[in-house]
Amino acid sequence: MVEEIRKLLLYLKKTTGKYEFSESEILNILSIRVRYLTPDQVKEFLRIAVEQRCLRLTDGLYSITCSINGIELSLDYKPNFDAIVNETNGEDVTETVIALITEKTSLSKRDVISEINKMREKNPFLSTKIAALVVARLKGLDVEKFLALP
Repeated sequence: MVEEIRKLLLYLKKTTGKYEFSESEILNILSIRVRYLTPDQVKEFLRIAVEQRCLRLTDGLYSITCSINGIELSLDYKPNFDAIVNETNGEDVTETVIALITEKTSLSKRDVISEINKMREKNPFLSTKIAALVVARLKGLDVEKFLALP
């Protein structure tokens, strides 16, 4: 999960005291009031945050769905929009894990993706990457090389 998204969500929470926001409210806070992001960047941030399952869009309201506990904001906090975009466009191991599962099992790519989606339905806080790793592990595959362990 992108740390910078969580920081921006914490900033929104601290600014408003709420966990639900309209798009115009988010745009007003992040773009007009504090000038952290341009309006286009705010829309991109919202798209990425929903894709990463940090926000959920329901009836025109965005709700925070990820944990913002333990996140610290410095007094001179300024979001790094490039970090949000680069993190989500970075090396995605999901396709590699899906290919590994199809190679080592008799499942088709479509079946593997279906299992990943079922895993995410059961556990809505899992990202696609993590769900793919869990499915691979449940199939008896070694996923240790995909884990960023110190």
